Amino acid sequence: MKRFPLPLIAAVLLAVAGLAGLVRGAEPAAPAASTATTAMEPQRPIVVSGAYVREPANGINAAAYFTISNTTDKPEVLTAVTSGAGAQTTLHTASMRPSAGLSIPARGAVTLSPGKGHVMIEKLYGPLKPGQSVNFQLSFSRSGQVLLTAPVIAVTAPVPTEEPE
Repeated sequence: MKRFPLPLIAAVLLAVAGLAGLVRGAEPAAPAASTATTAMEPQRPIVVSGAYVREPANGINAAAYFTISNTTDKPEVLTAVTSGAGAQTTLHTASMRPSAGLSIPARGAVTLSPGKGHVMIEKLYGPLKPGQSVNFQLSFSRSGQVLLTAPVIAVTAPVPTEEPE
């Protein structure tokens, strides 16, 4: 009777176990059991809503608008906004000049809207057309980073209404 070497048997068993793991990994995972006693999610410290980007008239720069709500008991500061849609993004407040930050009061909100501030996406990498969307990363002094996706709307389109992100 011929005996198979132990390393060969171990290798075959490992391969079978690995294959079983691959097959198991391809199956959808069962939902984890919740240990919470309530179905409510914890409230996020920063909530961004009503985001949109106007289709640029010049094809070089575009403006983004949104509302930032601070749900905490402490003031917050939007320190930076970045986007991969252009070479740089600049926060412009009501003065329409670049700003180092935007203060959001405790339990308050600030809306960037035409004539009251915006995020300028400068030197666009490509055309922005209605139906597309632009991703942003908002950085806050206390709450860290918030990711935002804003739809591009036509120059003449009404301001969209949407639920907070």
